[in-house]
Amino acid sequence: PLPTDAVSAPMPTDEEDQVTSADQAKINKFSRLNAQLHDIVEDLELQRKAVEELNDLSDELILLDDDEPVKYSFGECYFEVTKERAEGLLEDLLEKKQAALRSSEDELAQCKSTLTELKTQLYAKFGSNINLEE
Repeated sequence: PLPTDAVSAPMPTDEEDQVTSADQAKINKFSRLNAQLHDIVEDLELQRKAVEELNDLSDELILLDDDEPVKYSFGECYFEVTKERAEGLLEDLLEKKQAALRSSEDELAQCKSTLTELKTQLYAKFGSNINLEE
């Protein structure tokens, strides 16, 4: 025997109460992008720190004598190069790191934009029945 209130309770038939597969796909996409956003933010912090350290290194390199050899790290090895060559290598590395930083910043902006769009769509449909905050 079923309880009478379970039998008489209306099933949600209102379309707003139903989660369609498209809605679930949006929710899943939001979840993935939110996790990706956190990864990008962490990566950006590391990239900014690396660029800052390279800028500091560049400043220190300026203080060296022109004829003094510089030990340059390549992987796990060090080799001696001229100050001029070290400056060139450092400049190339700095440009690569800055390009990667800009790319990550663009990726972050795109991720935030998509998250905002999904959040707007999902809150429009589900209102306070869904929580998309952290």
